[in-house]
Amino acid sequence: MCEAEQHNHQSPSRRGILRWGAAALPAAAGVTALAWPTQANGTASAAAGSGAYYKAGRGDTLRGIAGRFLGSEQRWTELYRLNRQVLDKSGEPRPGQRLELPESPDGATTRNFAPLPATAKPLSVPPEGYRLDRIGDAFYAVTAGGTQAAFLVTSAGVVVIDAPPSLAEALPAAIRRVTSRKVTHLVYSHDHADHTANASAFGDVIRIAHTATAERIKANQDPGRPMPTVTFDDRYRLDLGDQQLLLSYPGANHEAGNILIHAPRQRAAMMVDLVMPGWAPFRAWGTADSVPGVLRAHDELARMDLDTYVGGHVHRLGTMEDIKVSREFVRDLWEATGKAIAATDMAPYFGKVEPGNNWAGFDLYLQAVADKVEPVIYRKWLGRLGAVDVFTRENALTVALSQIVDAPRDL
Repeated sequence: MCEAEQHNHQSPSRRGILRWGAAALPAAAGVTALAWPTQANGTASAAAGSGAYYKAGRGDTLRGIAGRFLGSEQRWTELYRLNRQVLDKSGEPRPGQRLELPESPDGATTRNFAPLPATAKPLSVPPEGYRLDRIGDAFYAVTAGGTQAAFLVTSAGVVVIDAPPSLAEALPAAIRRVTSRKVTHLVYSHDHADHTANASAFGDVIRIAHTATAERIKANQDPGRPMPTVTFDDRYRLDLGDQQLLLSYPGANHEAGNILIHAPRQRAAMMVDLVMPGWAPFRAWGTADSVPGVLRAHDELARMDLDTYVGGHVHRLGTMEDIKVSREFVRDLWEATGKAIAATDMAPYFGKVEPGNNWAGFDLYLQAVADKVEPVIYRKWLGRLGAVDVFTRENALTVALSQIVDAPRDL
């Protein structure tokens, strides 16, 4: 019997299991490769918080170990974070290698997430309950609860960009702090309700949007999102008083109709749900209408001469460096997924399911592709951007499907 097989028949330490988490006991009882090292042998790392570990056998994967001991295969990312310094380039354990196990005080189904790097952490919130950032001479961003809107003060009135319901009180209050001038214009960045569903609160103003956004607003029939009064297809220049906004459409991206809003005098731009300063992308870029368009929009932003970027979400304003870092991440994800597709034969996965169940076979194939992508992204990006461990797998699945069906040749 090999060493790994012998180890798998050892009884786990009851003390170790109890401290590791009582809910782990059923899994540990079936596969007894858990151990609680004593202080004398010094084999556990204090960083794990529990001291429990698993000694890998032949064929073990982090996903399989997580499924047996942590209650969900999706928690393999926690094993990766704890043990990445000792794993080789494959990201998988070698036979006989000892892996630290995360503590699960709330039960084996609890998912622990990577800590946020400093650049992704929330900033302090003033007593008013929101952050008000001045950008240049007359452009302002309002941030609260992870959502952002903006406004431009001109000599002829105020232009509001988006009207999130979560900022229903904060946005008007912020405008009143800055100026007594009336809101005369409202720009829809796109039609999503979390950014625009309080637009009606600004009354009878001039509302500007892309044609595709107007079509969606009409279809949704939401009284909180009144129809735009001005629409455009490619570019629109808003000159109001002594200020100017340049609106442009780089093509479908996060959503068809999602526009780039440029305040040239303030060297600032706003494009919502695309670059999240300090963060990895949200799930599927918020149901992206075009994943290739997400990459193209990043390219468009990276070519601009900017100092400040407003992304519509998370906790702070962005910079050109944030745009470049986000572009690097989505390019890495796109390229890693392309390599994984090239290295993964689809046919065997259809042989694992009932004949004719194409959905199941394709899902197994996509999951195999994502298995190859995740370690590549984690090795480079964990600790550099916030929430890399949250949606990377789903985003790899989204990118894989896009590469197969969109099949762009310009990326």
